[in-house]
Amino acid sequence: PTGDGMALVFTGSVEEPVECALEISHALRAQPSLPVRMGIHSGPIHHVKDASGRDNIAGVGINIAQRVMDCGDAGHILVSKRVADDLAQQRRWQPYLHELGDVEVKHGVVVSLVNLYAETIGNPTPPSRLGKLGGRVRILSKGARKGLSPVTRAMFIIVGLFIAFTFALAIVSVIFAPAIVRTLDRGRSAAVPQPSATASASLGDTIKSLVAKKITDELKADLSRKKTAAVEPSTTGSAVPEKSIAVLPFVNMSGNKDDEYLSDGMTEELINVLAKVPGLRVPGRTSCFAFKGRNEEEIFHEVGERLHVGTVLEGSVRKAGEKLRVTAQLVKVADGYHLWSEDYDGDVKDIFTFQSNVAKRVVDALQMQLGTDETRALAKKPTENLEAYRLYLLGRNEFGKYSEAGWTSSIRYYEQALKLDPNYALAYCGLADTYAYMGGVVMPSKEAVAKEKEFAQKAMELDPELPEAHLSLACALGGAFDMRNAQIEFDRAIKLNPNLAWAYEIYAWFLGGVGRLDEAIAKDKKAIELDPLNSFFQSALAYYLYHARRYDDAMVQVRKTLELDPTSTLAHNLLGRCLLGKGDTAGAIAEFQQGKINITGAWYQGLLGYAYAISGDRPKAEQMLRELEQMAKRQYVNSTAFAAIYVGLGETEKALDWLDKAYENQESACWLLKVDPIYDSLRNEPRFQALVEKIFHETQ
Repeated sequence: PTGDGMALVFTGSVEEPVECALEISHALRAQPSLPVRMGIHSGPIHHVKDASGRDNIAGVGINIAQRVMDCGDAGHILVSKRVADDLAQQRRWQPYLHELGDVEVKHGVVVSLVNLYAETIGNPTPPSRLGKLGGRVRILSKGARKGLSPVTRAMFIIVGLFIAFTFALAIVSVIFAPAIVRTLDRGRSAAVPQPSATASASLGDTIKSLVAKKITDELKADLSRKKTAAVEPSTTGSAVPEKSIAVLPFVNMSGNKDDEYLSDGMTEELINVLAKVPGLRVPGRTSCFAFKGRNEEEIFHEVGERLHVGTVLEGSVRKAGEKLRVTAQLVKVADGYHLWSEDYDGDVKDIFTFQSNVAKRVVDALQMQLGTDETRALAKKPTENLEAYRLYLLGRNEFGKYSEAGWTSSIRYYEQALKLDPNYALAYCGLADTYAYMGGVVMPSKEAVAKEKEFAQKAMELDPELPEAHLSLACALGGAFDMRNAQIEFDRAIKLNPNLAWAYEIYAWFLGGVGRLDEAIAKDKKAIELDPLNSFFQSALAYYLYHARRYDDAMVQVRKTLELDPTSTLAHNLLGRCLLGKGDTAGAIAEFQQGKINITGAWYQGLLGYAYAISGDRPKAEQMLRELEQMAKRQYVNSTAFAAIYVGLGETEKALDWLDKAYENQESACWLLKVDPIYDSLRNEPRFQALVEKIFHETQ
């Protein structure tokens, strides 16, 4: 139906015609004398008999595909906006899509065009015909894209036209034949019959045949390579757990960036619910969100290698008023094969149903066997109040900023959520966690621990099987120096959710504090296994090595952390501590200054003052004391900051006075008294020994 060209019809996924077009474009790079333009559209077709009684295809799908193609010049791969919208749901295609706008074509039909190209594929120049069609071009923003019908219901048409007038249709058919063979081999394509060539052979025909054969051979060779790669076992992936999945951050496709909390929240909820599926390995939030905004073509392979998973779940969320579209697809890392892809359309209030449906599809695709409790957990809603859920997500978003302003905002959002739904257990966990971070940093630990414990116990009353509630309570009990009961809650949280990385990590801190460093290291390594790109977990492992006086090993681990996150202030802080242990005070001071932490309850100033003191620079150490005294008039200052400087200055009684205050205030730094090398000079002091006994008497 295209003159010197032909049409191919695909009945499978939206990617098939595009992949075919890219293969053709790639093969034709070696034949610049064969300029080609292509158009792709999704729409209805039907089979007909032509005037000669032969089978053919017709319909509006073919017509629009030809109109799309007609707008292009040599080298262009143009796609209709309908196809582009569906492609945009998948990360790998987003960099290829470049909107051109609306164009009025034949019979007053308006088509929305998108130019598909990359560095070596397609034609990046805007089509010259856009200005010659007698119509108007209106550029659309990406935020104005609207979702379309599920790709599984569509038929995808690719139309190609050679702009070389001396070439016959028979030659075009030959050139396209490998693509036809490729899709027929999959059992998912149909092509129009090729007309027979009756003209006698000529020198031109011979040349054309040779050119066609070269392109055909290239396409066949490329197909063969792809098939070989698909069946050859991976040399690096043999140890990847069979049942494993990473949930990449869902893309916010709404026009409003403020709606990003919704797509991030969808991602976090899916991570949380899938992590509770027995036998399924799910990397933690930090590692998954490390890939946010990444859309390289090979991203799935990188995710598989770095997170040690066999499958990847990705998708997007688009909110328009009260309408919501969620798109999700499950991809096999080894070959990029889509195990399934689905769109969910409805109202914002349906978001919990969407989350549950996506989780169930993942479980089914991975052939996981669930019991009654696990099945119920997948369908469980955190709250029936959508506005409360929105406020909760905003609270989590603010909490993640790790600043005093962020924590204050998160508390406000959680409290508002609880006004709407007083039975929202996760919101109570959010409050407990926020106060856990604020204690000893921006407010007295004793006050924070009391609130933390109150909210954690409330969450437990509302949902005794909620892992996050047990973890929050474990932290509160540990903060109150009740390690015996804290251990019970840590163990319970891990039993309820073996993939809860933070449960292992915080548990490790408490085990390390009581001197059980080997156990702490084992727990931390488990946390790293679950969330390998979490720089905090990597730094924590170095802390336990530092507490074991294994300074060289700790420094190696710190440098690994800095490779992962060069901006990690915690890593610089720890590197300074290790250098102190090795006697390099000048190097330690440089690291402390480089790793300055602004919101630490003045721990940074205390460490720097201690380093000045043991280096012999008493004036600077005393200056740090005066700065702390002035700071304490304006904000909360941790008592151990004063104690550390007095330890360095050799003023033992003053140091012990401040440590007694730290114990009275239940400051979390007291957990380090038993293992931190800074306090080694006090270990033979009776007052210090008595203090350690009071803190750790239940753990002896």
